[in-house]
Order: sequence, then C-alpha cells, then structure tokens
Amino acid sequence: MRPRSRARATGGAEAVDLLAAAPDDRAAIRELARIGLGDPAAALRNLHALTPTPREAELLAPAMPRLLAELAASPDPDMALNNLERLAAQGEHGAFLRLITAHPGAIPLLARLGGTSQFLADTLRRYPTLLPWLLEARTMRQWLADELAADLAASLAAFDRPEARWNVLRRFKYRQLLRIGCRDILGDADLTVTTEELSHLADVCLAAAWGWARERLERLYGTPVGPSGEPTGLAVIGMGKLGGVELNYSSDIDPIFVYGEDGETTGGEAGRIANGEFFAQAVRAILETLESVTEEGHVFRVDLRLRPEGRSGALILSLDGYRRYFADRAELWERQALIKARFCAGDPTVAARFLEMVRGFVYRPGLDPAIVSQVREMKQQIDRSLRGKDAERRNVKLGRGGIREVEFLVQALQLLYGGDDPWLRERNTLRAIFRLTERGYLPPALGRELGLALVYLRTVEHRLQIVNEFQTHTLPEEPGALGLLARRMGVMLPPAAAARRFLAEHKRITGLVHRAFRDFFAAAPAAGAAPVRIPTYTALKATGFADPDRARQNLRLVLEGRPLVPYPAATGRAIARLFPVLLEALWQSPDPDEALAQFERFVSAAGPRTAYLELLADQPPLLVNLVRLCARGELLTELLVSQPELLNSLASPETFAARKRTREFRAELAAALAPRLDGGERRDRLRRLKQAQELGIIWRMLLAVTDAEGYSREMTALAEAALAVAWTLALGETAETFGVPRDDRGELVPAAIIGLGKFGGRELTTGSDLDLFVVYGGDGTTDGPQRVEAHVFYDRAVEALSGLLGDITAAGVAFAVDLRLRPGSKGSGFASAADALERYYREWADPWERQTLTRARLVGGDPRLGRAVRRTIRGLLYGPGAPPPDLAEMRALRGRMERELGKETPGRFHVKFGRGGLVDVEFITQALQMQHGARHPRLRRANTLAAIRGIAAAGLLTAEECEILAQQYRFLRRVSLGLRLFGTRPGDTLEVAGPNPARLATTLEYPSRKDFLEDYRRRTAWVRALYDRVVPP
Repeated sequence: MRPRSRARATGGAEAVDLLAAAPDDRAAIRELARIGLGDPAAALRNLHALTPTPREAELLAPAMPRLLAELAASPDPDMALNNLERLAAQGEHGAFLRLITAHPGAIPLLARLGGTSQFLADTLRRYPTLLPWLLEARTMRQWLADELAADLAASLAAFDRPEARWNVLRRFKYRQLLRIGCRDILGDADLTVTTEELSHLADVCLAAAWGWARERLERLYGTPVGPSGEPTGLAVIGMGKLGGVELNYSSDIDPIFVYGEDGETTGGEAGRIANGEFFAQAVRAILETLESVTEEGHVFRVDLRLRPEGRSGALILSLDGYRRYFADRAELWERQALIKARFCAGDPTVAARFLEMVRGFVYRPGLDPAIVSQVREMKQQIDRSLRGKDAERRNVKLGRGGIREVEFLVQALQLLYGGDDPWLRERNTLRAIFRLTERGYLPPALGRELGLALVYLRTVEHRLQIVNEFQTHTLPEEPGALGLLARRMGVMLPPAAAARRFLAEHKRITGLVHRAFRDFFAAAPAAGAAPVRIPTYTALKATGFADPDRARQNLRLVLEGRPLVPYPAATGRAIARLFPVLLEALWQSPDPDEALAQFERFVSAAGPRTAYLELLADQPPLLVNLVRLCARGELLTELLVSQPELLNSLASPETFAARKRTREFRAELAAALAPRLDGGERRDRLRRLKQAQELGIIWRMLLAVTDAEGYSREMTALAEAALAVAWTLALGETAETFGVPRDDRGELVPAAIIGLGKFGGRELTTGSDLDLFVVYGGDGTTDGPQRVEAHVFYDRAVEALSGLLGDITAAGVAFAVDLRLRPGSKGSGFASAADALERYYREWADPWERQTLTRARLVGGDPRLGRAVRRTIRGLLYGPGAPPPDLAEMRALRGRMERELGKETPGRFHVKFGRGGLVDVEFITQALQMQHGARHPRLRRANTLAAIRGIAAAGLLTAEECEILAQQYRFLRRVSLGLRLFGTRPGDTLEVAGPNPARLATTLEYPSRKDFLEDYRRRTAWVRALYDRVVPP
C-alpha cells in the first residue's frame, strides 16, 4: 500500500489519493469516471505505472489537479493518459516528471496531443528528446520555408552516406510534423497556417530529394545542356493540395515534373545521355527517396496521376512536350487541375516558363459554356462511384456537400471568369472564395458561408487523418468513434451527446454547400427568356435528333441562357426571332445533335452582345450556314466561340469565293507587325488574325468553293504566311539583344527554313504542327553590343519563333512548331550550319532521318540559301552515292509506329498509324521515291499525291494501282480531317462503338454507319496489301 499524502485537488477530491489508491479502489475509479475516463480502472493502473515509486508520486503530486483538469479537457482522456504513461516509460520517470511539472506548458501539450493523435504521440515516444524542444517558444511558432530548409541542412551536415541521409530526412519530416501538429492541436495555428506549413515541409523534402538525385546523376553523366550549350534544369510543380498549399497530415503529394530543353549531358563517369533520360532517372530517384520505407518510415506517398496521360504517361516532359500536349490533347479536367499548379522545388526559371504557359492554357478570355456542364458531369461521376456505399453522406471530401463540391464550384467560376479577371487566378481554394466574393462573382452571404464551410470540412478531414496518419475522408459509423471525432472538433460534451451535436452541425453545413452547388450548376430559366415553345421529344426524334432529351436541354439553354449569364430583354427578343429559322436549319442539318450543341456554345459565348444574334435573326442564310459549320464539330465552333466578332466577316459569303495564296494571307496577317504593340499584344493579334483566316478557309470548304486538297493547300499557305510574320518578329527580337550575324566580309549570314512532313508536303489541316528546321549560311559574329556566334543567334531566333507561334496565350495557339525532325534532333542546336548539313546526313543520320527529307521544301527565309539547301537535299536523296532505302529498317520503324502510336484494337482504329493508314501510303510512296528517284525526276515531289502521279508516270505501279492508292489516300485524309473537326481526342483515333463512325458516314455521304466502317476496313486492307508488296517483310 502506498503512503498517503494530504495534498488535495481542487473541487474537493483528493487527487493524490488516486496515486496511492489500490488498483480496485472503487472511490478512485468513480472519481476517474466522473472526470471523463471511459475505462477508469485502466486509467488508475496507468497513473500507478506513471509513478512507480513513492518518490515519483511525490514529484507528480503538485501537478495532479492540473493533470486531471487537462485530461478532462482532452478529446480522449483515456488515450491521453495511456500515451503519457508510455512516454514516461521511455526514460527515467523522475526526470520526465520533473520536466512536466516544472514547465507550465508541458501537461496541456501532452494531454491534448495524446488525446488527439496516436501517430503524433507515437512519434514523440519514438523521439522523446523532442519534448524539451517542443516546449521552447522559438519552436512553437510559424516556420517559413527557408527556415525549414535550414533546419534540414543543419541536420544533414554530418552525414554523407545516402542511407544515412534518407533516415535524417525522415526524422526531419516527423520532427516537423510533430511541431506543426502540436501547434494545430493547441490552437496556436489556424487551418491556413497549418496547411501552409505542411505544404512547405513537402517542398523542402522534394528539394532535398532532387538535390541528391542531381548530385549523383551529374557525377555519372555530367550537366544537362540545351541546344545553345546552356545548362537546363528540372522543376517540380505541385498540383492538388500540394499546389494549393492545402496539404493534410496524411495527404499524398501530387507533383508533376518538367525540364527545360532537350539536349544531351556534358559527360561524366558513365558517359553522356539525353536530357530526357537524365531527368527521367532523376524523377525515379526522387520517388525512391520519398516513398521507400526504412526503419525511420517514409517521407511522402507520391501520386503522379495528374501528369499528361496519367499512369501511362512519361514521368517527365520538357517544356516543349507540355506545350504540344496542352495544344493537342489536354482536356478540361486538366485545365481545372492546373489552377493549383505551383512551383515547389528545382529550377525557378523552368518553373516560371511552365507556369506562364499554363496560365494561357487554363485561363481563356470570354465565357466557355461547356465548363459548367463538364464540371457537373465530373462531380456526377464521383457521386455514382459513391452510391450504395453510404459514403455519399459520410465522405467529407467527395460526398454530398463535401470539399469537392466547394472546389468544383469555385474552380468553375475561376475557369469561366479568370481569363478576363486575373485577380481570380488563385491556387488556394479559401483565398479564391474571398476573391470571388470581393469581385462580386459570389454573393457576399454565400461567399462567407462557403468560406466557413470549407474551413469546417477541412478541419474535419484533418481531425480524421491526424489520429493514425491514415488517408481517410470518411466519418466513422461507430457512435463512440464519432463522439471522439466530435470532441476533437471542439464539441466538449460526453461522446454520445457530442456525436449528436456534431452530426446536426455537419448536416447543416453540408446541406448549405450542396444547395449552393446544385443551384450553381442547375440550368434554371433566366430573366427575359423568350416565350417560345420547345418541340416535344417525339417531334425532335422524328426530325432526326439522335438524343432528343439532350436536344431539348440545349434548345432551352439557347432560349433562356445560362443561369450565370441571364439574357437582357433585347437578346431574348433576338433569340425569339431567329428560333424558327434555327429549327428549320437544324432539321436540314446532316447532324442536328452536334449542330445544336455547338450553336448553343456560340450563343453562350456571344453573351450580352445582342448584335451578333440580331445579325443572325436578320440574315437567315447566314444562320443556315452557321448551323452547317456547327454540325462539323467542336473544333470549328471553337474558332467562333473564341472570337464571336468573326461572325460579321461571315455575313458576306461572296468575300470567301476566292482562294488565297501565301502573299494574300501575309497581307492579312501583317497587322501583327504594327508598331507600338508589345510582345504579348503581337502574339495575341497574330493568333486572332490567323484564326479569322482559318475560319474563312473552312467556310470555303463547307460552301464547296474548294475541296479537301484545296483546303490543305490554303492551310499550308496560311502557315507559311504566319511563319513569315513570326520569323520577322523573332529575328527582330533576337537582333535587339545581339545585333545581326555577319561573316568576315561584313555580309549578313542568311538563314532558310525547311518544312518537313505535312508542312513540306502542303498537306496541313486544322491543328497540324509545323515540322521544320532552320539552316544558316555559315560562320559569323553578331554586330551588336552583346556579340555571339551566328549559331547562337539563330538558335535563339528559332527558340523565339517556336514561342511566337506555339505558346499558348489568352488567344490560343497559332501553330505548334515541332523541331524534332531537325538534323541531329534532340542532341543538336535549333539551327544547323549549311556546310555541316550534307556531312551530317551522309555520316551520322539514321535511315529514317534521310526518309524525312523526301518531304523537305523551302518554306521561309532566304530564297538563295534555300535553293542551295534544296540542291543538297536532292543530292543526298537522289544524287550519285545516295544509299538505297533500307527496306528492312523502314518496315521495322513502321512496325514500332503501329504498335506504340497506333495501338489498334478490334474496337479502335487509328487513321494515321494503324494498319493500312495514312503512314502506310506515305511509306509506300517514300520507299519508291528513294529507290527510283535518281532515274525518275517526277518522283521528287514533297506532296504525296504528286509523288503518286510521278510513280504512275514512271510505271513503277500500274496506272490503276496508282489511281486506287490516291483514292485511298484522299479517303483517309478526309476521315482524319473529319475527326479533327469533331475535336476527337486523341486525334486520328476512330472508336468503332463511339458516335464518330455515324457522323463520318453522314459527312462522307455513306448510307449508314455500317457501310462506312465496312468501306474503311476494305480500303485499309487494300493499302496494307500494297505496302507488304512494296516494303516486304
């Protein structure tokens, strides 16, 4: 029996009697139950274990009243006392008790910590020497990112071995996590500060992992350098909660990785490798550093699903790779995700260039009415995944009225209005709510309620995860566990009552959020709606609509407008006037569903600009032609949606009767060269002028003024004109810095631009890249204040050219520039010297590189140098000593393209890379050109159809075979063009079970979808058979 002390606790209970009481003392057990211990007998045993001798009991006695009071205020008093005892057992009890009784902050910290988070209590038990550190004032304050980095650097100073560094990093992470968690639990930091510190902690860990990876890889391979010879770096871009500075205690981190430029390393112990491989190895090393579990645990789980192509995509892309992906394949959900993109670690210059590119991709001027419906559909998919699991109610992240509904509502508003209002471009959701409210996009009361709701829901999420460091978002079902969660949320009632109070408040807040979400995304009638009746389901079905329900919804949106953009009265009247003509035009359309969907997009984009709708109402033929354009798909309508003012130019069809050539397009685009425009204004003007001309080209094709081949020739001429304007600007920008390059006689060193692929062959379509390379005349030095060699000047000029045409700005893209077919490709500079061109292709080039020259053509720059380059290329292909084509290598290359790019299945065709597709025709043609072009000059044509005519004239295939081959090529080009105009992603993919076969059947005038697919299979089988003959296995 322990000796009794006479000290008493406040409230009349003899606190010290608890320390001296027998294990079965009923009075002591009742007292512990009274203050909130759920298992008072176990609690009494813990108190005895905490003070195993009378000496320890004497040490704790003065602090017992405070200890009992703090336990009573703890969310889980039993867990808190149990963790206190376990911590004391890690060392000498007397020293521990002297510390906690002497420091006024110790018992409150340990009671709250131990009753809130088992994983943080376990962390402190594992590293008990951290307790004095946690009790220091300088520890328990907000730490900035550079302070965290300095703390890690100091911890690493004595360690060199990778294994030791890994463990130091893990100890650092858990030490800081413990500090951040204690501040949160004690109320010393609010939600915003807590998530900011957690996010910066992740940034510092990412920076360390990248630094170690770079150190090892540079020793092995040297420094990655770009084409100009300058080093190029890697940037880690945070997405999701990491990017929004909203990280939880058990969040995965969602980074994407980007590097500056392709090229090659400078060389090291293991030689040289391509930059892409260097940085891919770096990413794998970063992942291993963060995710591997050692005796000290892991650092962070890493989720890379937000990278391009998700799990199947490359670990890292260059800036140019991201630019092409955003231009060609990225979808709305990726724009939404990139709202949160933030630089976390690595090269800040690369990050700045990436984020600048992202801004133009994410935020676009004008309203895009597709955003609301697509965001709503994404949320509906989440809802469907939760149904039947009781998670729709209990999941605070994804469920009804949860965090995701707040985020989707906020992000939809940002996507809708952020293009025109830069103040809305905020990564953090809570700050974005404040900005939207400040600007009037959210009503003040709703903005305040949503902000409070988000703080509440995030706090619930934190309290769920802080218990055991589990990544959970689901409220517990068991009443006791729910009561403990409620107490962790500050509802300090007995667990059962706390649970009831918590559930009532949770229901109120999630109901408020869900109502706001539902009202925002509902297509409610707007003021001023036209009093016009919408045709019935039966009537729409009878007049050719495949989906009458969707058609009725779209017609309602046309009549009433979006809830976010109600029509003014004048707009409603204009809609009422044009509505009968619209219905008639839709009924006559070959694809009324698509035509209506795209027309609704245009009307929504026009918004309050009633003049456009009045123009359509006044000119029924224009409305009919617009519906015809809308029926051809999303890509065409996108041109009008981005610039509704272009409708004025389409009001006079006679202006489109004449085709245009390069010089005429050049005159149209010359306004981008006007003085007093800054760089951004020039780029935007060039894009808008290009889009206006592109719309005219498409309009001519729809009006049958030109055919598909004429359309491609005009698109190529437009590209040549845009290239000429951009090259002028690029040379001017580069010369401002360096002057112009001159040879040793003082004469200008010229440059020529060579087009390849479809650009070289005059076969461009909407959305085509420009494959090209630049050749400069020879050695020289610039004459400006900052002198550089000619190759540096033209490297910089080509880089500027690529950005002028290909960067995504608020006005979109002019033409993406693809430099991958240049001599030397990734390992070379952007420009090539003329005297080195022939040597490269004769001595170093792979067979496929020589094959690309069959489509080479001068497309810009100095004509004289261009003619010389053309002679060199013809000599390489057809002159004395030109090697014959390696048909086995060609076939192997074609096989790889078919497997890796075509990826055909029984239910999916690939028009370009699939069996019997466009590439088969091109390989047939190019093989015959390279075999026989030396003897038959008519084969030396960059255009595929012209080359086929040359093959027929040379008798290399029969006239009938050449005619059929040309027919198949035209057919495949029309299918490819149709898919592009439909906005198909990924391009040239034909899903058998999707809607496109039927749409193509209508466009190409087949009796049925089945007839089109049968003819597609027949034609591609014929092409493949001829390919097998010309390029035999």
